[in-house]
Amino acid sequence: MLIKFFRNGKGAGAGPVGYLVADKVLAYDDNRDLIRDADGQPMTVTREPLPEVLRGNPDRTEALIDASRHQWTYRAGVISFAATDVPTEEQQAEVMDHFEHLAFAGLDPEQYEVLWVRHTHEDRVELHFCTPRLELTSGRSLNIAPPGYEKAFD
Repeated sequence: MLIKFFRNGKGAGAGPVGYLVADKVLAYDDNRDLIRDADGQPMTVTREPLPEVLRGNPDRTEALIDASRHQWTYRAGVISFAATDVPTEEQQAEVMDHFEHLAFAGLDPEQYEVLWVRHTHEDRVELHFCTPRLELTSGRSLNIAPPGYEKAFD
């Protein structure tokens, strides 16, 4: 299992949320280089199977990100399992619970929003998360991955 936080986190919610739930995405080769057609246009691929929303609401998450007045509006990342891991639904739920317990330590569920989307189109389980960088009751900025976060999440 690998936990990775993506470096991006500024802008509208349509970008990160749209990527998580999209049926079609840009196509990349094994080196993660963008695949282009003969005219140089980026190619797309249809995810098969399609992404599954496990927790949260994509529309609500997007709206909360858009409502943020802070410079950094969201935090996104993935918990990825090796193809040989094959975690059960219960194990995946347990991983999400433990992640939320650490990421939102001391907060009640009504104080934060997190969207969880499962991707399995690359022959392994990937649990993607996206959360507005916003504490919902106060409107203050909420950074679930402050400097030094790697040690805690590892």
